[in-house]
Amino acid sequence: MPKVHFENKEIAQALNLPINDIEFTLDEWGNVDCFFLENEILILMEIEKGQKHPNTNVLKVWPYLEKYPNLKMVLIQLIHPANKAPKNRLKLCVFTGQKLEKLFPDRFRFIHRPWNPEYARAINGQIKNRIATIT
Repeated sequence: MPKVHFENKEIAQALNLPINDIEFTLDEWGNVDCFFLENEILILMEIEKGQKHPNTNVLKVWPYLEKYPNLKMVLIQLIHPANKAPKNRLKLCVFTGQKLEKLFPDRFRFIHRPWNPEYARAINGQIKNRIATIT
């Protein structure tokens, strides 16, 4: 299992998130940059720096949610300033995340934000609020 990239650890620390040292595996659907558990809710974080198709990082949680019907999950997707994905692909992230929230209303929440250390407090508050809606 790959270790969490140093830069991703720094972002998690700025958000005051207790991430694990290894990436999370979604079985055959791929890995997620960072994760931790809170109140039996799986918190996943994708930091989109070089990804040109960031919508796939939202889409890949769908089959995992299907496979584990008792799992509750929050997916945090942060768009790094260096990311050059086309705007339509970023819109697809939000569209897919919102659709998944409707498909799994008691089990899934999605947060999609641009990353900037100045936003850390606001993002952390949003994470806590989204977790609280499915506990």
